[in-house]
Amino acid sequence: MANCPTPGSTVTAGRWIAAAAIGLTILFAPRLEAAVTPQEVDAAVNKCVAFLKSQQNKDGNWEIGKKPKMEVESGPSEACKWGGETAIATYALCAAGETQSDNVKRAVEWLENADLHGTYAVGLRSQVWSFIPSAAQRTDKLFDPALKRDVDFVLHSRIQHGAHKGFYGYGYGKDAGGSLGASKFGVLNPKGPAEGAWYDRSNSQYGVLGAWALEQAGAEIPQSYWKEEDEAWKKAQLTNGGWNYNTAGENSDATYTMTSAGIATLFITQDYMLREGHQFDACKGGVTNSNIERGLAWMDKHISMALTRGGGFYYYGLYGIERIGVASGRKYFGTVDWYQIGAEAIVRGQAASGSFGSVHDTCFALLFLVRGRAPVMMNKLMYETASKKLPDPWNERPRDSANLARWMGKHSVESFFNWQIVNLKVSVDELHDAPILYIAGSEELSLSDQDIEKLRTYVEQGGMILGNADCGSRIFATSFEKLGKKMFPKYEWDTIAKSHPIYSEQYLATKWKVHPIVRGLNNGVRELMLLIPESDPGRAWQIESTKTNEEAFQLAGNIFLYATGKENLEHKGATYIVHSEGEAGRDIRVARLEIGDNWDPEPGAWRRLTAVLHNQQHVGIKAEPVKIAPGSLSDYKIAALTGTTKIILSDDQRKEVKSFIANGGTLIIDAAGGSVAFADSVEAELTKMFGAAATTGLAEPLPPETPALGDVKKTVTRLYRHYMQGRVTGSLRDPRVRGITVNGRLAVFFSREDMTGALVGEPVDGVLGYEPPAATQMMASLVMYAEKSGKGLAPATPASAPPTLLAEPKTPKAVSSAK
Repeated sequence: MANCPTPGSTVTAGRWIAAAAIGLTILFAPRLEAAVTPQEVDAAVNKCVAFLKSQQNKDGNWEIGKKPKMEVESGPSEACKWGGETAIATYALCAAGETQSDNVKRAVEWLENADLHGTYAVGLRSQVWSFIPSAAQRTDKLFDPALKRDVDFVLHSRIQHGAHKGFYGYGYGKDAGGSLGASKFGVLNPKGPAEGAWYDRSNSQYGVLGAWALEQAGAEIPQSYWKEEDEAWKKAQLTNGGWNYNTAGENSDATYTMTSAGIATLFITQDYMLREGHQFDACKGGVTNSNIERGLAWMDKHISMALTRGGGFYYYGLYGIERIGVASGRKYFGTVDWYQIGAEAIVRGQAASGSFGSVHDTCFALLFLVRGRAPVMMNKLMYETASKKLPDPWNERPRDSANLARWMGKHSVESFFNWQIVNLKVSVDELHDAPILYIAGSEELSLSDQDIEKLRTYVEQGGMILGNADCGSRIFATSFEKLGKKMFPKYEWDTIAKSHPIYSEQYLATKWKVHPIVRGLNNGVRELMLLIPESDPGRAWQIESTKTNEEAFQLAGNIFLYATGKENLEHKGATYIVHSEGEAGRDIRVARLEIGDNWDPEPGAWRRLTAVLHNQQHVGIKAEPVKIAPGSLSDYKIAALTGTTKIILSDDQRKEVKSFIANGGTLIIDAAGGSVAFADSVEAELTKMFGAAATTGLAEPLPPETPALGDVKKTVTRLYRHYMQGRVTGSLRDPRVRGITVNGRLAVFFSREDMTGALVGEPVDGVLGYEPPAATQMMASLVMYAEKSGKGLAPATPASAPPTLLAEPKTPKAVSSAK
């Protein structure tokens, strides 16, 4: 058992914390090797979960020995530690998705019946209540008394008068046999501790964190509480931007653990303060919090110290870094990717048992991993305007994306979503941390050509840009549409039809009080950009008007589900983006046929396929645009054709294609987006060129075992997108690629179902076609088959692991309580 410092001791910075109350084992990480992969993180999470379950006592708790009686209300004691290990273990398991496990159910029952008096223990227990679904809350007779008991604690146990008003000590109250309302636990004195009672900011952050979690679980916390906490923490901030443990000492006393506590607390209180003083119904420029900004600036300078292994409070500190990283939307502190560095240290330092030396440290490590790796719902773009009329025009609503991500996490089958702030100095790959890039504002956009090219690349690689005209600004809306036209001049903006999936993905627009107008820029396969020009949902997200303007959240939820094809997002760090690595052995030339009005709707498709074949088959693909004319295909063995509109060939073009086939060439065709107009016209042209052979070959799909298809059924989880279900006839268990045999060989491959859109990699909804892994594998196999004339084919493998399937969409009512 570790020795605990007394209130008057001079123990430094991290101090005695409930999470460290059972004893500290200092683990030193080995030298960090290569960056950990998402798969390694997943494995570490599973090992943590298994360890915690193995340590649970039969009665559902994780405590050691018998409960000491609470005799003294100030200072650390064995009694105020009681319940802390169980609270944090239950919280960590819930965050890891174990809410329905027997281990968690038994732990929750124990916590509901436990008389806890420690600030850490109660603050952590409070996190658990928000994970209990609404339906379970209504049938659980202990839930309401337990919630009220913790509300009383966080409100009454802090110092309420004097210089240290708003701060908490280690514990409050005594064990009693009286009643708290209808419960069996003792009443807390609402006057709180005496003015001179012990306090510290480590305990205090957990008091505020508990209050916030309790409100998320349905409790009512007075506005005065948030105002007092906001004032207390701002007053305690040092002039250099940091915070220390509990004194008004010099700047040198600032620590990363307490600075993390200060920043995280102000992020919580800021939401309540903004509700009180800013209605966000007028656009006056970005809203900033100077205290938070100064705190983040301190962290930028000291992040290396925070992430350096070598102290007993290391995992506690990592949890603090995760909290402010997630709350701020920051991927970096300074130039350091806080999650990547922290995850590396955790994964490399994990014991074979799955532990990190103790239950609480294992929990802190687990919380860091599961919350930090959570899918990023959207990136919010930080930018400047040429006019500079308003400060920070991108940040009119500083918590819009954060609040939306939290709402979506509660109302989907995911337990938690992250969000991030990005600028256009980052790489395009980093923009792909999220499927949506969100641009909001009320001023005219003015981006450099270099920035526009970066945005174009992001979209061509599968990303989608969502714009919101803050305050319904016509200036912003007009400039956003101009930006789209500059990036994609071939396509036109149009108002999204009410039949579009963004109005029905999970939440039905027919039930909304107001039907928001959305404008879209579509390439015939998917929406490249969306604009909300008038209804200004960003304001609703900012002020969290989930009841009076719920359609603003539901619209965003539908857009998110559309952008991801209703698939579970990959964990942070995983990506479908593929880059060529190493040297290719030889080059394969492919003629991309320039036929029709939209022969190249997805420029990123063949770029990604080229990288896949480079890495898997060690060949280089030279995809070259070719206008069909006499002799234009004579130097090619492979030609590819796609499109979204009707095509008509001239007699000379048909003659050239037939000559190409006759001389041993192979033609690969797919209808981008599943376009019926394109597919019907292609069938007509093929029939004109190849007559009975086309009629026969196009009548039925090729057998699934056809070598050219690469045995796709055995290597992917699902062939087709969700959108195909109920919209096409025939089996969705086999490939539907047709083939035309000419001179005894398969010379033409034709898919009415989209493959080109899938080659980009992002499983967007609204597409009649294959899943990205299936399309990528089949197209790669077709190219190699054609290059080798069907001989000596090396089987292709998927470009990425098959996506995890999302459960069928539930109604809003059914999922509203899922966490």
